[in-house]
Amino acid sequence: MMPRLLAYTALGILLFVGYQWWSRQQQVLQQQTPPPVATPAPQPTPNAGLSVTLSDPAAQPIVRQGGTPLSIPVKVSGSPHAAALNEINTLIQQGKDAEAEAKLQALPPDALNDPAVRASTSTLWNNLGVMRVKAGGAAASVPAYKSALAINPYNAIAHHNLVYAYWELKDPALTTALLEESIKLNPDNPLPHLALAELLLNKDDLAGARAHLEQAKDHMAESPNLQVYLGRLIARVEQTQKAEQKFLARESSHFLVKFDGEADHAVWNRVLEILEEAYREIGQQLGHFPSKPILVVLHTRETFQGATGGPAWSDGLYDPVMGRIKVPTQGALTDKAWLTRVLRHEYVHALLHDRMGGRGAIPQWLNEGLAMQLAGDPPPDIPELVRGQVTLVNLSYLEGSWMGLTPKQAVVAYLEGNSATKYFIDRFGMDKMREVLGQLVTGQPFPDAFKDRLFISYEDFQRRWIDDLNEKIKAGRTS
Repeated sequence: MMPRLLAYTALGILLFVGYQWWSRQQQVLQQQTPPPVATPAPQPTPNAGLSVTLSDPAAQPIVRQGGTPLSIPVKVSGSPHAAALNEINTLIQQGKDAEAEAKLQALPPDALNDPAVRASTSTLWNNLGVMRVKAGGAAASVPAYKSALAINPYNAIAHHNLVYAYWELKDPALTTALLEESIKLNPDNPLPHLALAELLLNKDDLAGARAHLEQAKDHMAESPNLQVYLGRLIARVEQTQKAEQKFLARESSHFLVKFDGEADHAVWNRVLEILEEAYREIGQQLGHFPSKPILVVLHTRETFQGATGGPAWSDGLYDPVMGRIKVPTQGALTDKAWLTRVLRHEYVHALLHDRMGGRGAIPQWLNEGLAMQLAGDPPPDIPELVRGQVTLVNLSYLEGSWMGLTPKQAVVAYLEGNSATKYFIDRFGMDKMREVLGQLVTGQPFPDAFKDRLFISYEDFQRRWIDDLNEKIKAGRTS
């Protein structure tokens, strides 16, 4: 999100100069010369004046949370291969997956001519996949589920587990055809409907998505872990349908822009020009281009807040659930610099979301910092504005959502994210930034990705960044 407050320069900073955020243990920028080393406090104090935990449940981001994969008891008798299959079953129960897989692969091909053996072997492959989920996550289970279905395509449990694994991984193999087959095999399972709805949302088919969400809702009592996610998703779709019901759409090679039919087409032309330039420049800087056209919705200032549900201090919003950049058009033709900054800022968020592909998480301070640095008109670094005492927060507390921040808190968070990101780029370069993002895509935790690619710890980075801030302030005061 792009905060209007960042444009207020030093006057806006007065809102938070001296503001005590978490703890007064941490004086990052000091009046004294020379400034002391300031190390972020490891934990906020019990009397902290602020928590970034969202207080408004309606404002919280939608979190996809499913259940656990299903295994099936196996006991085989009445077959020449019964002993081998029961031995494999025991190995799986004992957690000896490598031995179990070797014996499954060693079964003679003609053994599968027996329908009972074929069904049991498929079940054993499924159970092997379930066991591997516990040790290696969803990705480790996929080959076993695929083997189960190769032997018995009608294994409804293995089909459900494969769909769930693909859904959790956001794997492109989760196709419409696979989900429709899953619905036939598991008619009472809400997950295939939910996944189909998400695919339709990616195509901006709100009506189709809503239909599958309602079908998922009919069976949701059997999957309580998905109920909260489904409820919020239905509400988001309803809100979007209402806001965009009369909008027109125009396509380019890389974007789909929706706007009020009464709006001036000149706005659309200007928006598209800015976006196409952002596509080229920012894609090169981040080393990534979107896998599909990015949807941009232009709202009037009067409808923007209600249509987005974002904070009052935002000038734009990227909605990762609905896959939309949302921007108000008021002033679009009279203030091209503002429009360019907002569109580029939100495009960075959209591009980073596409880059992560649901397989990794980028800290919010870095997400916002990159959006500001690559927007083309980044705000000044903290020392350029603040000539007083300001308490900053440990970056680890700025990794989650900022949706619940007040305007004053948002100013501090944005400036801190911008400053830390600017230091990263100045010190290590965009090549290293791309390497860290690449590690995050694999699911590696941010501190580990940081150390792997920069050869310093996350904590060392913060200390060096703070030292750099203090040196800049010292130099500014003595000049």
